[in-house]
Amino acid sequence: MELFSKIRPLILIAILYIATAFPSILFAQCPQNNFTVTGFQLRDANGNLFSVTDNYVLGQPVTGELWVNFGGSTTNGYNMLMYYDVFVNGTRTQDDAYNCLFSGVQVVQNVWVKVRNFTWNWGDIIEIRDIFMYWETGTVKANTTCTVSTKSNINSQCYSNPSGFTAAVPLFPKFDFASNGICNTTIQFTSQTIGGTPPFNYTYSWDFNNDGVMDSNLANPVYNFPSSGTYPIRLTVNDGTSITMITKDIFIDPNFGIQVSIFPTKINDNSGIIYVQSVTGGTPPYSYYWTGPNGFTSTNRDIFNLADGLYRLTVTDANGCTQTVEYVMDIASVLQIEWKSLEVKEMGSKIAVNWELNSEKEGSRYEIERSFKDAFNFSKIGELTSSRSSQAPVNYTFSDETFPVFETILYYRVVLHQEQSISYSPVRMIQRNGANPLKGNWAAYPNPSRDGRIQLKLISENLNSDEKVQVQAINGGSFFKTVELTMGHDGVLSVDQVIGSLPPGLTLLRVQWRNQSETIKVIRSD
Repeated sequence: MELFSKIRPLILIAILYIATAFPSILFAQCPQNNFTVTGFQLRDANGNLFSVTDNYVLGQPVTGELWVNFGGSTTNGYNMLMYYDVFVNGTRTQDDAYNCLFSGVQVVQNVWVKVRNFTWNWGDIIEIRDIFMYWETGTVKANTTCTVSTKSNINSQCYSNPSGFTAAVPLFPKFDFASNGICNTTIQFTSQTIGGTPPFNYTYSWDFNNDGVMDSNLANPVYNFPSSGTYPIRLTVNDGTSITMITKDIFIDPNFGIQVSIFPTKINDNSGIIYVQSVTGGTPPYSYYWTGPNGFTSTNRDIFNLADGLYRLTVTDANGCTQTVEYVMDIASVLQIEWKSLEVKEMGSKIAVNWELNSEKEGSRYEIERSFKDAFNFSKIGELTSSRSSQAPVNYTFSDETFPVFETILYYRVVLHQEQSISYSPVRMIQRNGANPLKGNWAAYPNPSRDGRIQLKLISENLNSDEKVQVQAINGGSFFKTVELTMGHDGVLSVDQVIGSLPPGLTLLRVQWRNQSETIKVIRSD
């Protein structure tokens, strides 16, 4: 008996050593697990969850925060001391880090709480392992804090988890792309997806031509686009638990803008002329190569003494990029309306569309059309009507004040309606210097509105096309309406089609979607 009394302290020390060296022993010594850890999250420096609109790149240092969520069977605890090891991409970087949580206050369960500030590189896999924590029980003692000791505080009021958790960010699909040559429309895409649910077995779905059909399920596909221009690329990623989608525009070197003036020959008289007025896009200097009827060829910019027929021009820029256009020299074209020019310029908060024709008939009607991101989906934005006839050149200007401030690439054209004929101007693209910064999640446009018609577009995230959004319109007078709208495929809500035109003055639009809400000020200025 006396021998046992002497060796008992040694046995306790040995048990303590084994329990400390082997965390699984600690877990066995915490049988009740009144408080448990259910997960960790990485958040930004303001404590907000990351979203697909955050503009991080792989390897970029991130200064943010580490958050934790607790579960368990009791709320009888305070002054919780948590020990843990930090692993970055499988390598231990911190051993027995600790933080005091809920100092002098009751532990809260099923609510995310901040653990500490935390810095890592975007794309790192952060794991919190070898978790051990204990706390005080009984009536909360205000103005007290944790007593930092060691992991020797083994009793029923503790918790241990050797394997730990991955500190998660939401499923975050992102991608980058690179051309295989400055003139090449074959593009290599690279997924930079991170986050979601371990073990991060992602599946991919790429839509390269905005038709809703999957074009590739590879992580890093190659796609050959039919021509240059702007394409919205949609990547959908599934981690086995959640599905997230991101859309990003790719801007392939634009087509050259080639403007020519054609002066047809008279009948049976080889006197036609084609002048190249301007070439835009690509990289100057440019070279020219013409082919035409009867074996005609020329490397001059302008060509003369031309017969009727088809002429083909190939323009090559300094990088070797080429574009070929065709023109028909025909006496009948003398009698047709000719577009002399079409120019689009950004002027502050407006975009000016200027066009010139060689002649005009009375009653001619011009419809101004605009498209976003590509030169295919045009919509009418204005109209002008002529009240005169003229054999001399005529000029018109239209000011577009209704474009969304967040759009950077826009296309314009003018449609001439003259008696029973329709003539389309060339298409002009304008790339704005930069979209105005938006402070909220939604953009209302045009704002101010001249006629009370307003559209809303969600900028910060994507909503499914069948999701519901509630819009409440409040005016200083008696105007008050609430409607529920369904998101369209283009992500735009036409508020006026349901509420009607907004009244003059200031109107507040309160938008509610999912579990969020935002209030936007819009002005009708007429």
